[in-house]
Amino acid sequence: MGVLLISNSIAKEDKKKDRRSEKMEMMTVWKLTEHLKLTEEQGEKFFPRFRGHREELEKIHQEQRQLMQTLQEKIERGDEIKDNEIKSQVDNLAELEKRKLEFQKKFILDLEGVLNNAQRAKLIGFERRLRQEVKDQMKEHRKEKDRSYKKRGRKKGFWN
Repeated sequence: MGVLLISNSIAKEDKKKDRRSEKMEMMTVWKLTEHLKLTEEQGEKFFPRFRGHREELEKIHQEQRQLMQTLQEKIERGDEIKDNEIKSQVDNLAELEKRKLEFQKKFILDLEGVLNNAQRAKLIGFERRLRQEVKDQMKEHRKEKDRSYKKRGRKKGFWN
């Protein structure tokens, strides 16, 4: 019975993550279309490539998370971490970063003929700009929530 409840809870959490991911993807497409001023024809060529690019980047991020998780587990268990392990982890993480940068470079350069140079230049800083915008919106949302509690004379508690 307990296993069913846990698996049901995990399934619900996965659905929430999927919905959030889907919403973020839709917002990204909308913002990219607007920011790059894509024509319909450009969008038809660009977005399949962009999605493939994002999937490949996600694979690299997954490898990075796995490396970090392995190291974190050793720390939490109190295992001794040797010099060669640290060097190996740093080398592996650096190699993944290098792969990611090379992959991004190739993606931007391969868009010649799909996007004009101004659009490709705008695309270079887009991801950072989008992340900052999302952070700012979340910060503003928290401020509004805090103001709402203060207006009602309630203190922010454990569940709020």
